[in-house]
Amino acid sequence: MTPIQLQKARRKLGLTLSELAAVLGYRGSEARSQVHHMETGRRPIREPQRRLIEAYMAGYRPDDWPVPHEEAA
Repeated sequence: MTPIQLQKARRKLGLTLSELAAVLGYRGSEARSQVHHMETGRRPIREPQRRLIEAYMAGYRPDDWPVPHEEAA
């Protein structure tokens, strides 16, 4: 998976950088920047991350999946 493919997948899933970081298991103040660095090619997209993104694109949703912005309120 390329950085551009990751960015397109995140947008298609309707997730922010912070939300994708959370469902990929990143925690803490640097979580958002980790995903940003993957989308810009500064950090590699590892196999487990790629597999999770592919599962999300295929319809898998974990229990902690973020509520879409337009439905939140």
